Amino acid sequence: MQTLIKQLTILSFISLFLPTVWAENELSIRLPDNNDITVEQYPAKGPYLVLWIAPGYGLRKTHQVIAQELSQRGIEVWQADILESLFMQHSSTNIKKLDGAIIRALMEQAYRKTGKKIILAGDSYASISVLKGARQWQLAKHSQPYFIGAILFSPYMYKSIPTLGQLPEYMPIVSATNIPLMIYQARKHGNTGQFKRLLGKLQQHGNPVFSRMTPKMMSVFYQDKVDANVQLLMQKLAGNIRNMISVLEKYPVPKTVIPLAKVKIKGKGLDTRLKPYSGTAKPLPIRLGDTNGKIFQLNDYHGQVTVVNFWASWCPPCVKEIPSLNRLKQKMAGKPFQLISINYAEDRNTILNFMKKVKVEFPVLIDENGDFARKWNVIAFPSTFIIDPQGQIRYGVNAAVEWDTEEITEKISQLLE
Repeated sequence: MQTLIKQLTILSFISLFLPTVWAENELSIRLPDNNDITVEQYPAKGPYLVLWIAPGYGLRKTHQVIAQELSQRGIEVWQADILESLFMQHSSTNIKKLDGAIIRALMEQAYRKTGKKIILAGDSYASISVLKGARQWQLAKHSQPYFIGAILFSPYMYKSIPTLGQLPEYMPIVSATNIPLMIYQARKHGNTGQFKRLLGKLQQHGNPVFSRMTPKMMSVFYQDKVDANVQLLMQKLAGNIRNMISVLEKYPVPKTVIPLAKVKIKGKGLDTRLKPYSGTAKPLPIRLGDTNGKIFQLNDYHGQVTVVNFWASWCPPCVKEIPSLNRLKQKMAGKPFQLISINYAEDRNTILNFMKKVKVEFPVLIDENGDFARKWNVIAFPSTFIIDPQGQIRYGVNAAVEWDTEEITEKISQLLE
């Protein structure tokens, strides 16, 4: 009996950190085109409703947790995975193609059913859909000003991932946005290096754009694991969102609608083969610690071919190309060749635990804050630069490739001639 009581006590304690994360209701919202969108509803008695649009990768447990935290603070949440409801494949390309009229219709239905003031929310590429929906709502010229603004989380606004070394172009909706915004940017996210540039474009019409960095998280919602640290972060985030809604409400959504340029959405724009480098960045001196705690320093790239590979253990393509990088190093043994990998924004213990599972036969340097990668204008992972014996970047690729193929090894060998 005492053992049973002890077990129940332990389970009760654990439950404090692992709250229920399912929605209270599941709604089916009929759109004017007769499509039905499934919405996960987290009811609350307050005057606000957050309409959360799922990103290209769908909704994760962390989305459910933040919805529950907001609901507990009197803010109703509707979460809609539009791609899933329309039987479309989850992808960044498809989420960028979504018609903003769908989001506007959801906003209108949410207001009709609840009478609450609406705030749009989305993370990653869903931010594009959110801004499109906001603009469509402005175009509809509603008599009741129930729309407050939008909240974005580590927004991706790129038309496509640019060729390595080039600055990204943004979707036209970025320059056609003039609503009040709050942006939470993960400090170690891959797009952090472009964040100030994005802010400048979103603020060009004089609309209020507030922002806040969220430390210690690569991405607030991408991961699907909910532990005590994530739960605490979500609690703090929900409290801040509640405060920011009242701030956004002070700034009316403009009735003026900014013209929108047309754009043809292409694929991700990632390189699939090694390409001649055309970027503006030059190879920078390296001074970083390695996994053994020693400082690695390289000031001069002359006299050898140097491959600099930026990667992360949470990136499946990065992990996939490691064996071929190992084989490339073996093939180039005895030649003036150096392979350096730089881990993006992870701590030493995380990398060492990863290397216990995956064999890595080349130096791994630690860019724990991600600052060094941003100086190289790295946006996608993996990203790899090939530097010739004259110290110039000759080739680059911003996706995983098979590094020991005849084509790649021949190009590297030609640089040594």
